[in-house]
Amino acid sequence: MIPRVYLRPLIAFMGLWLAASVTSSSCWAQKTLAWKFKKDNVTQVLVEQDTTMQLELPGAKSANPTQTIQATNITWTVKELAPDGLASVEQRINRVQLDVKSSAGNFTIDTNDSKPLSGLAESMARGVRPLAGCRFIVKTRPSGEVAEVVIPPEVSKGLNELSTAGLREIAANGSLKFPSKAIGVGENWSSQYELDMPPFGKLIVNTTYQYLGDEIVNGRLLDRIKATTAVKAADGVDTSRLKLTSQESTGMIWFDNTRGSIDHSEFKQDMSMSVLIPASETNKVSVETKQTMKQVMKLKYTPQL
Repeated sequence: MIPRVYLRPLIAFMGLWLAASVTSSSCWAQKTLAWKFKKDNVTQVLVEQDTTMQLELPGAKSANPTQTIQATNITWTVKELAPDGLASVEQRINRVQLDVKSSAGNFTIDTNDSKPLSGLAESMARGVRPLAGCRFIVKTRPSGEVAEVVIPPEVSKGLNELSTAGLREIAANGSLKFPSKAIGVGENWSSQYELDMPPFGKLIVNTTYQYLGDEIVNGRLLDRIKATTAVKAADGVDTSRLKLTSQESTGMIWFDNTRGSIDHSEFKQDMSMSVLIPASETNKVSVETKQTMKQVMKLKYTPQL
């Protein structure tokens, strides 16, 4: 038991300490986060994805899972900067590397290597190789909101629907939209975008962010942001061919508010879905498959200072 002679001063001290702590935290916790674009600035972005897919066909023995490890090197260059801060950022895909392990065989696809492939490897390579060298413009506001993605006609005509959708997905993954007001530790905000998924239609990707405060990483002060993503079919889209039965997607982003750019991020996603393959001349009846996907994606941003 604390003697009463000491209790009153202790309570008074604790009250002053608590008041000072609350005042102090309310000052440092509120922060305005924003991207900072400068004309001609160049940033190297590395996207690494490790994806495992499991496919189940009705009445058939489950095949071995397919693992794909992909590395994509992208260069961001700020081409124009409008007076209102809208930046026209050219994104150029320099190189794509895929390492695939599947029941159909193991193979590697590298857009820097033009050697001929065969079978499944060549089929996948036809969709990947045209991405290398692609340049497109992402118009981005200081808040991180993507105002427009401009894919030149000469680029679009060399890509199929999935590859074009892949470019838009790259633009979306590199974005992080902030609220216009200052935010405090624990505060949430959200953003969403449409994702084309030929031949299934449009999906709505909604991300909820939570600010977790700052921390020192390798001697630099970075802001930590938690991201939770949910995907659903857009209104009016026929969901009979693609049904998401379960999904869990979380990530962490480390933002450098001094530089005004993401430093690095990491996302994990687990998803289960059923896909209806319609009848065709080859397959006389439609087949419903079940697919599960586990993915880890890491992004690293390196500005050329």
